[in-house]
Amino acid sequence: MKRENEVYSLNGGYSPFIYKSKTGLIYCFPVSSGHADMSFEFDISEQDLDMLKSSNYKFKALYYILFNEAQSTFGTGHPSPRKYTVDEFEDAKNKVLYKSENDLQLYITEFSKRWNLGENYFQCFSNNTFKK
Repeated sequence: MKRENEVYSLNGGYSPFIYKSKTGLIYCFPVSSGHADMSFEFDISEQDLDMLKSSNYKFKALYYILFNEAQSTFGTGHPSPRKYTVDEFEDAKNKVLYKSENDLQLYITEFSKRWNLGENYFQCFSNNTFKK
């Protein structure tokens, strides 16, 4: 992780952030699973950064989706570890950043059910609440 070149995050420590590299902007996020800790890095655009800066809710939602998807690719005793791909990242990023907040809330609820996560898991993960 390259925190010294950080351009945006919601908080320090074990959390996602964006940094500037020689080639552009990089979204970096940590994931833990049992005894394994990894960080993942993917290119993002200035437009993506603007979307992340515009909404703490979307910033947290993206990490929630990415964390769970990436965590499923590795971990202690994982029967068939694999690489989390750029295509998977792009798909998740586009679904989160470019939906309305109402559609994003529905997507998070569906994602949580599909991944067998508790009904309030996103709220606990992100310290966010859904709008009534």
